[in-house]
Amino acid sequence: TMQEREIAERSEPGAKPGGRVGREVTVVAQVVAVNQDTRTVTVKGPRGRTVDLLVEDPDQMKGIKKGDRMQAVYTEAVAISVTPGAAK
Repeated sequence: TMQEREIAERSEPGAKPGGRVGREVTVVAQVVAVNQDTRTVTVKGPRGRTVDLLVEDPDQMKGIKKGDRMQAVYTEAVAISVTPGAAK
């Protein structure tokens, strides 16, 4: 299963134009690779897409192995900033 939630943030009034857009994804996925050195887990979601996720808590890495199914929550985001062009 997979759920997505849109995320959008604008710059504060008076600040330079910009913002952030993206989505928070919650997915039940299969672990296809585990890298203990970099604390990353590669998961394959229901649509066949693979994503490398950083596991912040090293203790959680101990129980994860290739072939496991796990629920993962991650954010895909794009930051946007607007800068003035050169005067002509």
